[in-house]
Order: sequence, then C-alpha cells, then structure tokens
Amino acid sequence: MQRQLLKQPSILTQLILVCGLGLLLGIVATKIPVELLLIGISGVIYIVVAWFWPEIAVLGILLFTSTIFDIYAYPSIPIGIGRLIVSDILLFILIGILFLRLIHRSSSYFVHTPLDLPLLTFYVTAILSTAFAIFNSRVTFNGSLEEVRVVNFYLIFFIITHLIRNEKQLHRLLKGIIFLAFFTALAMIAQYILGPGVPILPGRVEILNTAGTISYGVTRILPPGQSLVMLGFVCLAVQMLFDKKLSRFMVYLIELGVVGLAVLLTFNRSFWGAIATALLLVILFVSLRDKVKYAQIALWIVLIGFFILIPFLTVKRGKVAELVNGITARMETLFNPNTAQEGSVQFRFIENEYAIPQILSHPFIGLGLGANYRPWDFRLDGRRSDLANYIHNGHLWIMLKTGLIGYLFFMCFLLMFIKRAIQNWRQVPDPFLKGIVLSFAVTLVGVLVATFANPVIRATYWAPVIGVMVGSSEVILRMNHNQSLDSQTLGELNLK
Repeated sequence: MQRQLLKQPSILTQLILVCGLGLLLGIVATKIPVELLLIGISGVIYIVVAWFWPEIAVLGILLFTSTIFDIYAYPSIPIGIGRLIVSDILLFILIGILFLRLIHRSSSYFVHTPLDLPLLTFYVTAILSTAFAIFNSRVTFNGSLEEVRVVNFYLIFFIITHLIRNEKQLHRLLKGIIFLAFFTALAMIAQYILGPGVPILPGRVEILNTAGTISYGVTRILPPGQSLVMLGFVCLAVQMLFDKKLSRFMVYLIELGVVGLAVLLTFNRSFWGAIATALLLVILFVSLRDKVKYAQIALWIVLIGFFILIPFLTVKRGKVAELVNGITARMETLFNPNTAQEGSVQFRFIENEYAIPQILSHPFIGLGLGANYRPWDFRLDGRRSDLANYIHNGHLWIMLKTGLIGYLFFMCFLLMFIKRAIQNWRQVPDPFLKGIVLSFAVTLVGVLVATFANPVIRATYWAPVIGVMVGSSEVILRMNHNQSLDSQTLGELNLK
C-alpha cells in the first residue's frame, strides 16, 4: 500500500493535473484581483513550507518584519472588524499548524517550559486590558491592532518550542538568522552609499543630527532590520570566540566587519550601549583562556580596521572622514553630562511625567493596548496628532498598557530566561549552540537596559526576534537536558 502511495503518477496524469490547475487559476483570476490571487498562491506555498519546515516559515516572518521590508506597505485583507497584514497571516498559519498537531498527537506533542506560564499570563492580561479599554471607549478595535500585533509576535516563543524538534532544524533557523542579519547589513551599507536622497529601505533614512549639530554627508539608517543587525553582531562576536576552526575565523571576521559597520550606521546610542553591555557580560562569564582569546580578537579587529581605514582617509578623505567624525561625535555624547539637556532626551522626561500618574491611576491591568496615555502636547507632537500612545521608555509602556500585573509577568518571562541561559550555557556540548545561548542571553540584558530610553520591546521588528531568541534557547537547553538524561540512563544500564 505504501509503495502505491509513493509511486509517481504517470506523465499523462501529471499533464492533466497541471492543465486542470492552470485552467482553474485562469478562471479564478477573472473573478478576483490578481493581487489577491498571488497572495492566495503564496499562502498555499507558505502552508506547505510551514508544515514540513517550520523553521523556514519562522525565518519568513523575520524576513518580513525585521529586515528591509515594511509590513504595512503590502496589501491587507479586510476581516470586517479590522484588517490582517502579511505578518499576521504568516503568524496565524503557524499557530494553526501548532494547534492541529496538538490536537492530532494529544498531550504527547505538548512541550512544557518554565517560561510558559509567565508569557501566557502576560498575554492574557494584555488582551483583557485591551478588551476593557475598547468596552470603556478608551480605544477603538482598529486603534488597538498595531500594539496587539506586537504582543502577538511574542507567541512565536510557543511556535519555536513546539515545532522545532531537532538540532538540524535549530541550526537551519539560527544560521538563517545570521544570514538575514548579514543581508540586512549589506542593504544598509548600500543605502549609506546612495545617501538619503535615494531611499531604498523603509524606516528612518536621514541626515545625522547630534545635539543640534547636523552632519551633512553622513546618513543615519534605521530600518526594521536594526534588530537583527544588533543581534547578529553579538552572535558573530561570540561565535568567533567558541569556534575552534581556523578556516572559519576569516569568514566570521568579514561577517562581523560588515554587520559591525551597519550597527555604526544606525547611530543609535541605546543600541551601542546595549551591545557594549552584552559584550562586557560575555567577558565576565567566559573562562580566562577565552578572555585572552577575546582580547586577541579585539586587537585583530582594531588592527584590520585601522589598516583598512588609513588608505581611505588619505585617498578619499572627505566621505570617510565625515563618517568617522559623525561616529566619534555621536559616541562622545554617551560620556557627556550635557547630553541630558538634548531635546530628544528632554522629550523622554516630559513623557514620563504624563505616564507615571496614569500608571498610578490604572495600576493593575493598565489602559489597554493602543490607548492614549496623554493629551496632545506641542512640545512632543508638533503638528502630529498620532503620538499620544507612544513613549520612549519601553518599561513604562508595558506598565501603561498592561498594568503592573502584565509588567511583572513579562519581566518574569525575560529574567527567568536570562537566569536559565546563564546557568546552563556551559553544559551545551555543541560550540555553535553554546555560543547562541550565551549571546542571546547577554543581548537580551542589553535590550532591557536600552528599553529605558528606546521602546525596543514594543517594536514590531523586535518582538518576533525576542520570541525567537527565547524560544530557540529553551529548545537548546531542553535538548541538552534530554541528552544528559539519556547518557545517564545508558550509564546506569551498563553498570547493571
């Protein structure tokens, strides 16, 4: 019976199927717009990929949300009470596949982790607070969708922990993340060469402005892929430390150089601080031998960077000198006490003055996702009227929208992950996976620090990345634990 099922259909049968499918598509194309037809065909392909290779489907979500694409630039699908965008559909397909497999395979397919309850409680709190906000007319359903979408992306954690079942899938997913980071970095460098007059990337592509000083000729680039670029930089730095193969050293060095340049081109001080925090933690956690290797790698990077820059500074001094001066000026503000007087920093103080009374007035489940927490203020909004729900402090954002209950469980979710990763990364035998667990943990520490000044955790291009980071690390730790148990059981049997 199995051989009959696996037997390839005849050429005539295949020809009839192809012609029939072509005829069906032709008829459908006359009845519905071509755009919707293409979306439908792409959706079918994605479902097949998601069913057999869920890790590729997850990379598809990251491709649309966290690289060089604007998720709001593509056609959306009306559902009566709102509109679904591409990333929503991709996520819901994976969640649907997860539920189908749980139903089909019952409890045997369910994977429990210590992080499940905190994340689920945070998610339920966020949705309940939003439902109350809609009921009390603090926000409309459509007005809540953008921030609901952010919270939905954190559910990728469950997709990873349930659908990624072996090391082959893990390696494919994690190497795909590094590839996407490298790909995004190349696009950012290309954007810098073209300048702000020829925007090829979504997000902020603008002339650098530091403390009121405009650096003409220096382009600041902040695409959605800024999240993967930051994560990729830390991952590559750690992999250089743990990978013992000399042949991989130069590859990692080139990748690190490209991604590192892209990190600089963001001119994002909170990102730079987050990366510095992450790399300092790596130095703290690794062995003395690895500390020495870390110092050697840093020296190599400085020397190679120096020898690369010198010819450019002498031959084409203008353009490169402007970039170096822009980076230097931006970095100096990190150590300058007068930075607190900058307008962009003062905006944050004003926002906090509005936010704290609202948190005290709605301490338990907050105002709801999408709800405004302050009135229009010319100092913050200028001529815009759509910023009253935005705040730079991501920690206060969670408190405002989901209350102290939501904030408590969200922080439990992230801090428990960091604790588990730091305690267990050394026990992972695979050097690549060991480096991933450590780099994800220290990057998340840096993200939590940066979130005080930059609302990283409420960004649609960061939430799926964080979900993948935490989920994939939990899968690595679970596999390592299971392998340890198997080895222990085998040893006991041999003793008997």
